[in-house]
Amino acid sequence: MAHNLWSGVRLALLRRVTAETFCGTPGDLAILAVADLLLNLVASFLLVGRSGEFAYQAIPSFFFHLPLFLLLGALAARRLDRPALVTAIPVALVALSIPLELCHALLEGLAQLPHLDRLNDWLEESHYYRFFWWWLTAGAVFLGRLVPTLRRRLPVLLFFSVLVVVPLWFFPRGDLWVAPDEGAEGGELHLTGDVLATQQQLLDRQLDQLLPGRPATPHLYFVGFAGDAGQDVFTRELTAVGRLFAERFGAAGRTVLLANNPRTATILPFATKANLARTLARIGRVMNRHDDLLFLYLTSHGSPGHELVVDNPPLELGGLTPAQLRAMLRTSGITWKVVVVSSCYAGGFIAPLADDHTLVITAADADHASFGCSYGERFTWFGKAYFDEALRRTYSFTGAFARARETIRQWERQEGETPSNPQISAGGAIERQLARLEKHLKNGGSTDGPGRTGRGRLPQRSQSE
Repeated sequence: MAHNLWSGVRLALLRRVTAETFCGTPGDLAILAVADLLLNLVASFLLVGRSGEFAYQAIPSFFFHLPLFLLLGALAARRLDRPALVTAIPVALVALSIPLELCHALLEGLAQLPHLDRLNDWLEESHYYRFFWWWLTAGAVFLGRLVPTLRRRLPVLLFFSVLVVVPLWFFPRGDLWVAPDEGAEGGELHLTGDVLATQQQLLDRQLDQLLPGRPATPHLYFVGFAGDAGQDVFTRELTAVGRLFAERFGAAGRTVLLANNPRTATILPFATKANLARTLARIGRVMNRHDDLLFLYLTSHGSPGHELVVDNPPLELGGLTPAQLRAMLRTSGITWKVVVVSSCYAGGFIAPLADDHTLVITAADADHASFGCSYGERFTWFGKAYFDEALRRTYSFTGAFARARETIRQWERQEGETPSNPQISAGGAIERQLARLEKHLKNGGSTDGPGRTGRGRLPQRSQSE
């Protein structure tokens, strides 16, 4: 088996390896197939840990390809009049797959290290298939070298494409040891008595502690809304952005965070439409409407119908539409507003919210998805580019948008993604008010709360539908 595995490594490196190099008996094929299965089990167990579970449904996918390999070997053997190819070709293709699987497992392991978490980008589906293309290319090179003439080579490569490549593309195999399916990244929300009692107090506490505005001094009130409980990235991003605004933009004592996540059920009030409306109404009464500004940040999934997902099972909450948000803002009486919507198809919020006193920024236009809401991520692409990078260098919300849009364009080109086209709409009056706030912050404007404006640092990028 060691000889076959070494030959598989040479195949992966596109070195010249003949069919006779492999030990191609039926027994060798069986040993390699079992070794391939056991290797996946061990590697996936080491990556997931004891909390995982055995995926019985993945077992057929580990043997589904063997009859296809044998049929390819039989057709090639008959076409080339070389009987040994019946098992030599399957042995070579299985031996080739093992080092590539090890490379992918190694990449997964490295991506779990704190300073190498960006390698997670290479574990998304579009990148995973690069390993498949690597296997396909090496396999095609091996088969092409079996015969010297193009006329006899083409039928073998055609058999390979039809019998092997197409089925494996549509029916890829899965890991044998996987993390338990909990429905949501943060687990399941249990509506215990403690949770319900705490939730009644959490929002009251945040609203009661809001500091009032003062005449002739612009202050920023920050409201964050993480609508989807299924993935932790929205809550992680929300808390990081809230900290950034408290430390750098003087919003300490004037911040309210609403989040749907089982992990924060006793820490943060739920992100419901009722809680959002209540929060905006309270801020409208506390703030100095002539001078102060609201920065409202909403992050979640989004639908092509321009509805922001608000989901926290088993609660049935219903999505947030642009019309509903517009009504909440009008009822609150807040004059100066910055509204940032980070979701797919968020551009649908611009027209309903835009006016002379409002700046609206969205992570995508009305017809495209945004990226970055994969499991394990700390920021969406937009959140990373706009908040964690651009707003650390400037106090200008519009200037930061220009920087972030270019950064996102670069990332999308690099990853081959369809452009999300982030959007911005600024009224003339809000631009003047934002310039006033920016000047105040640049001059070291402080709050009368428990924090002071400064260049706070956050701990440390697809947001698809």
